Amino acid sequence: MGRRGGALPLLPLLLLAAAILSLSARPAAAIGSRPSSLGEAYVTLLYGDEFLLGVRVLGKSIRDTGTTKDMVVLVSDGVTDYAKKLLKADGWIVEKISLLANPNQKRPARFWGVYTKLKIFNMTSYKKVVYLDADTIVVKSIEDLFKCEKFCANLKHSERLNSGVMVVEPSETLFNDMIGKVQTLPSYTGGDQGFLNSYYSDFANAHLFEPNLSPEVLKSRPAPKMERLSTLYNADVGLYMLANKWMVDESELRVIHYTLGPLKPWDWWTSWLLKPVDVWQNVREKLADSLPGTGGGRNPNDELLVKFLFLLPLCLLFFGYYRSLPQVLQQCRSCRSSCDNIRQFIYRIRFNGSYSGVSTASGVTFNQQFSNGAPSKIPMYLGGISIIRLSPFGL
Repeated sequence: MGRRGGALPLLPLLLLAAAILSLSARPAAAIGSRPSSLGEAYVTLLYGDEFLLGVRVLGKSIRDTGTTKDMVVLVSDGVTDYAKKLLKADGWIVEKISLLANPNQKRPARFWGVYTKLKIFNMTSYKKVVYLDADTIVVKSIEDLFKCEKFCANLKHSERLNSGVMVVEPSETLFNDMIGKVQTLPSYTGGDQGFLNSYYSDFANAHLFEPNLSPEVLKSRPAPKMERLSTLYNADVGLYMLANKWMVDESELRVIHYTLGPLKPWDWWTSWLLKPVDVWQNVREKLADSLPGTGGGRNPNDELLVKFLFLLPLCLLFFGYYRSLPQVLQQCRSCRSSCDNIRQFIYRIRFNGSYSGVSTASGVTFNQQFSNGAPSKIPMYLGGISIIRLSPFGL
């Protein structure tokens, strides 16, 4: 009885010790709060394979910052199975989505499915997402963007927000409210960006996002419904071209946005036109060989096209030479005939200026004689020229 009675107090002590060990083994961030990597993700959209290389480079630029957060790419029906497989091999979480039709009658044709971007507001499996367009690149860590509250974006053209880089706190209620207003709210662009400017109509008056505020200050103020991001988080290449420099400190740049329409960094000719494309190309060249033949951003399906483009000029040159060959031969014959005439003329002058007839008939032989009976001594290289001497009386 005494041994059993003495063992009873040990059970609570063992349970307490196990609980302490369990807590000490958990990450410090998990005590009293969720880990920073839990429920947060970087997100982009891909409507077709055209921007596939852009997404690959964006993903590499994000991973190069050392992040451990999820990278999610929302893909539509226009994306091939090969592209999905490649993105998974690169480390992206691929989620298939259906397109949202654009309710605007007046819009560019390429804006048909851009309202699909609103679906990031319904990604409720995450507590916070940082959205980046496929034509952006991260040049410095942007982990501090996850400190943004509710909704954050960058102003463009003074008073309008740009939807290329956004921080969103997903909410099903918010998403449903947006969907309920897509038919009534106007869009100055005819796409999602114009709609979001109408939905967040007072965004131009939002306070600037300050990532380095102390926890005491953050607790003392109510969470803002929206905040403005600095240009550092969405540096527009278009504005760079206008001023031939960045509008902010280049050493502090976080995100570059290649906004100039068809001049996308994956098109080879843009490197000659836009200096910031070099930043993008440097990351592309370091892409891993996630699938055979994809290292450095290469596409095995393009090899035949590259060979064709290489051989095309040679084929055109050969074709042009073949077409012009008869003309070249005709010109050679004309040149030879002219040379013969010149040689004949020179010989006439050297021999005797009184000769008035020159014949190049092939039947004339070297043994031909002049009218006075003297044999002609015409060199063979003149082609057997027959010269007829006329008397002063025309006989």
